[in-house]
Amino acid sequence: MKLNYFLKKIENLIIKKSFNYPKTIIDYFNNNKKTTVLSFSSIGRGRKYIQQNEFFYLTKKYNVLFIKDITRSWFNNIDIKYIKSFLKKNNYAIGFSMGAFNAIIFSTLYPIKKLIAFSPQFSIHPKISEDDTFLNFAAKIKKWKYSKLKFSKNTKYLLIFGDNNKEKYHMSMIPKQKNIKIIVLKNCDHNTAIHLKKKGDLEKIINKFFNDNN
Repeated sequence: MKLNYFLKKIENLIIKKSFNYPKTIIDYFNNNKKTTVLSFSSIGRGRKYIQQNEFFYLTKKYNVLFIKDITRSWFNNIDIKYIKSFLKKNNYAIGFSMGAFNAIIFSTLYPIKKLIAFSPQFSIHPKISEDDTFLNFAAKIKKWKYSKLKFSKNTKYLLIFGDNNKEKYHMSMIPKQKNIKIIVLKNCDHNTAIHLKKKGDLEKIINKFFNDNN
């Protein structure tokens, strides 16, 4: 795995691609609600495309900040100050895959009351993770400020994983904390949010978690 990673690093040095747009793009839906949800996007369809606003239905009930990590940097190129400029009190967060990773990292940098993460990677760094699924993206990250997940003690977390080997691998490295709850979906791969949506359970789970006063 490490050999492939370094080959990709060399390829990226030879074939340099420049971005003519911000590395962090935000769409803010201010609905004059008491709570703001930060929705961190996954990688989407790949680097050629800007990610869509994920979990859009939340705009019916909350102010929603849709945050796109354009370079797919697993938070390493995110403009933190830009995100904070929109926020006040009473913030929740949500994300799938890379978006889940980004949401969790942000919760250690700014007060987030509740956070639901679908299939977060514990890490994609080749020296930390044995999972090479996102090795091509890892090779494009120049500076690793955030190489693995860290959690706040003040945020209530709900993490949802599938039950295949790669999902179990990342789940096994999640620290055991009272404020972290983990759910495993049977017969489900990495696409946990899609799996729940097809079953008609996605909005139910999100609404129950965000509305729970405990």
